[in-house]
Amino acid sequence: MLPLVDAQVRLVLLSHVAMQLADARPGDLQAAGIEHDQLVRLRQLSALELNRLAAMRDLTISIAVDTAALKAGLRAVGLLNEAKALETYFIRHGASWQLVSALFKVRRKVTLKRRRELGAWRPAGHVPRPDYATRERIYRAWLGIDDPSPRVRYYRLHQAFAQLPIAALEAVVREFEAER
Repeated sequence: MLPLVDAQVRLVLLSHVAMQLADARPGDLQAAGIEHDQLVRLRQLSALELNRLAAMRDLTISIAVDTAALKAGLRAVGLLNEAKALETYFIRHGASWQLVSALFKVRRKVTLKRRRELGAWRPAGHVPRPDYATRERIYRAWLGIDDPSPRVRYYRLHQAFAQLPIAALEAVVREFEAER
């Protein structure tokens, strides 16, 4: 358990507990370590009295953290940050709004707005494709990437052909996939 010593945090927490447990079942109160008559009395306190109670150091108020849920939450935040960074990479390196939409579930307007914010200007229309020999190398590299995630595959493909915008790589991949 992590003890809370800040009087303002304790005040907010006591107010929150009083409100949340108002309609709680007896088992919920017991699990929280509060008796029914204590909750009734806590709810009857004025704001000044509640503030005084929160300032009392004799009253131990602490929180418990579900470490498994925290671990899962931290992992989820990391994955979200990674996805956002990858989305930004795609926008900065000339991915079409269609590809960004397909890979990141982002609407066209949001992609265009982010492109403006990032200063990632892209000419309108189709992106010119490289010569045929380069297109063949691009597609062989595409086939050589064994990761099942299209996001990762396009990222790695762009790493190998960084001089080209991602939209050109996408067009090449689509061209060769259509021939298969």
